[in-house]
Amino acid sequence: MLREFLEASIRALVDDQQAIQIREERNGSRLRYTIQVAEADRGRVIGKNGRIVNALRTVAQAAGAKNRMRVQIIVLTDGGSHESAGETENAE
Repeated sequence: MLREFLEASIRALVDDQQAIQIREERNGSRLRYTIQVAEADRGRVIGKNGRIVNALRTVAQAAGAKNRMRVQIIVLTDGGSHESAGETENAE
């Protein structure tokens, strides 16, 4: 469900939809989404001052809290550079 939300949100933001790749990795109570987009679309996904990616992380945190999961979202570009990986953790 969260993967589909991320994919739909990112498709709405980017121009090069063919370059979108979302990888999901689970490790116990951790869930990591690695999102890869074209270099030209990187700024659209991250947003001014990281607002868009932080909003996506907030939604991921809410969904993760419901399932007692820790969620991490990483944004990569075709060139291999990445936006700092902020992990959202649940307070229990």
